Amino acid sequence: MYFRLRAPFLESDNPYTWFPTVGWLYTPNAEVRHTNGLDFWTESRANGLGFVDREPIDLERAAESCHIAMIGDSYVAALEVPIADKFHVRLEELAAGELRHLDITTSAFGISGTGQVNQLAYYDEFARHLRPALIVLVFVNNDFMNNAPILEGLHRGVDPDRLAEVSATRGTDGTITLRPPHPPSPESRLATMASTSPPWYSRATDYLTGMSAFANWLDAKRRASASDDTDPELVAQVVLLSRRSPRYAALLEGWRPTTRSRLGRPFKSTQDLPPVHEDALDFTAFALDQFRERADRDGAALVILSAHHTGTRSAPGFDRLTALAEPRGIPIIDYNDYVLRQGAVPWRDATWAHDGHWTAAGHQWAAEALLEYLKRNQKLCTTRKHPTSTPPSPSWLTDYESVASGEPAARSVFDIYLRENTLTYLKSPCSAADVQAQFFLHVVPEDVEDLPAHRRQYGFDNLDFDYYGHGSLPALGLGGRCIAKRALPDYPIVRIRTGQFTPDDGQLWMAEFPVGAVRGDAAARPAPGRAPGH
Repeated sequence: MYFRLRAPFLESDNPYTWFPTVGWLYTPNAEVRHTNGLDFWTESRANGLGFVDREPIDLERAAESCHIAMIGDSYVAALEVPIADKFHVRLEELAAGELRHLDITTSAFGISGTGQVNQLAYYDEFARHLRPALIVLVFVNNDFMNNAPILEGLHRGVDPDRLAEVSATRGTDGTITLRPPHPPSPESRLATMASTSPPWYSRATDYLTGMSAFANWLDAKRRASASDDTDPELVAQVVLLSRRSPRYAALLEGWRPTTRSRLGRPFKSTQDLPPVHEDALDFTAFALDQFRERADRDGAALVILSAHHTGTRSAPGFDRLTALAEPRGIPIIDYNDYVLRQGAVPWRDATWAHDGHWTAAGHQWAAEALLEYLKRNQKLCTTRKHPTSTPPSPSWLTDYESVASGEPAARSVFDIYLRENTLTYLKSPCSAADVQAQFFLHVVPEDVEDLPAHRRQYGFDNLDFDYYGHGSLPALGLGGRCIAKRALPDYPIVRIRTGQFTPDDGQLWMAEFPVGAVRGDAAARPAPGRAPGH
C-alpha cells in the first residue's frame, strides 16, 4: 500500500512517432509519463511539434525578441522534471528580472538518445524558423557516441546504415555527408544470436512488476545498480560488423566492448581511444561544422553548454570537446565548473540519486550558468549578425507549395489533391483541433477482385488513418498549415470517399470524387486565385 500510494504510476509511457525528415519525435500533443521507479514520476504533454515543451512561440514574437533555441538530447527533453522547472523556462524567468531590456524568449528541441548529427534536423525543420539570436547546443559525454553511426548502431542494436534519425556517413574518399532517416523496420535490426524463451525468473519479474508497485520498486533498484556482465549479443554484433567491410574491420579490430551502456565511457575516462572512438570524434567535428555553418548563414550566435558528464578542464571528455569547439569559434559554458563554484557537487547535488539527469536544482544551475554568459555577452541580442545567405525553404513548406500549385480533386474542410498515386490533404490556416479526429479513406476499385479477401464483401478498401502517423507535423506546428499524405493502392481505382469522424459525433465532413476525372491533365491544372484549404 505504501509503494502504490508513493508511485502515481508504475511504468514510463513515452509515445514516439517517426517522421521522414527528422526521425523519432514524441507524438505531438500526447501525454508523456516518465519514471525511473525510484526518484521521479512526471506527467507532461508534448507540444504540437513533438517536443516536451510549451507550445511553439509565435513566429513574429520570436523574431521581435532575443530568442534562444536550446538543442540537445534527454537533458533538453528533461522528462524528469515538470516543464516549468526546465532550465530554458527558468532562464526566461531569470532574464525577465535581470535582463529585462533584452526581452529574452526560449524554446527547447530535445529528444532522448540523440547527438548533434541527429539534432541538425531539429534546427533545420523547427528552430531556425524562430530566427534565434543564440543557438545553445547542450553537450553530454555520450553525444560523441551518438554522433558516430557504428557506435550508435551498436548501442541500439541497429544497422549503422539504417538509423532512423538523420545521421552521417563517410564516403570512400573519407568525406562525411549527411544521410536522411531510414524508415524503421525489423530489417534495420542487427542480426542477433538465436532467440530462446525467456527464463522463468524473467517471466516472473515481468508479471510481478506489472501488478505490484513494491515489486516494481525492487526491480528498479536492481536496474539502477551498474552491471559489468558482458553482453554476448553485443560482442557477436561487433564481430558481424567487422566482417562487413575493410574499413569497419580496421575500426573494430581488437575492440571487444562488454555492455551497451559503457560504449561511450572511453571518451571521458581514457586518454588513448580505440580507432572506432577516434572515428566518432570526426563525426562530432562534422556536426559542429554543420551547426557553425547554419549559425553563420542565419546570423545567429552559437554556444555549447557542456553538461557535468564531460567533466571540467583537464578531464578527457571536456578536453576533447574543447579541442573540437575552439578551432570553430564555438564558446563553451562549463556547467560543471559553475556548479562547483556554487559550493555544490554536480553528480551529488544536481542529479537524482538513481539517475544522472538534472533535478530541479540542477536545471536552476544550468539556467544561472546561461544567464551569467548572457550578462557578459549582451551584444548577441542587441547587435544581431547579418545572415550570410538565404536559408533554403523547409521541406514541409516546399511540399505544401508544390502540392497546392494545382487544382484539388475535391474541396471541403480540407482541400484534397491527387498526384500520381498519392492523396494529399491540405488546410491553411489549421490548428491542432482540425486533426484530432481520425480520417476515413474508402477506395472503390474497378475490379472488386483486386481487394483483399476480407474487404470484397464491402466493395471498397478501408485505408483510415491518423494524422500524426503520417509525418504531417512541422507545417502545423510552425506554419499553421496541415499536410497529410496517404499512398493509394496500385490497382485501378474508380472512386474515393474521404473525410473525418469521431466515435461520439460520427462523420464530421466528407468528400467524394471519381478518380478518372482528376487524374492526368486535370491534376496539372493551375489552382484558382485563393489560398488552399479556405
